[in-house]
Amino acid sequence: MKKQNLIKKIMIALAVFIISIQTVNANENKTITPKEFVTAIAEIPGKLTNFISSEVKKTKEFQIKNWKETKVQNRKTFKLVQHKLTGFFSDFPNPKGDK
Repeated sequence: MKKQNLIKKIMIALAVFIISIQTVNANENKTITPKEFVTAIAEIPGKLTNFISSEVKKTKEFQIKNWKETKVQNRKTFKLVQHKLTGFFSDFPNPKGDK
């Protein structure tokens, strides 16, 4: 009984495997002509240049945005620290005397 169940499971697994392989083997016989190949190769430098220039533009925009945000954050932090230090140092006596 156990042997028959094992054989059934193996047969089902084998059938599923064969059916799934059939979709993988379905390929198109599309051939590229030499003219299309040469055209595709000739377009690579232009596409690469466009890609690089767009990436440079995106990077510059990203840097400008982040630098502005960082400047604002640094100003806030500087003012906070300056305020805290002013309060801390106000408790010390003035070395030149009180005015």
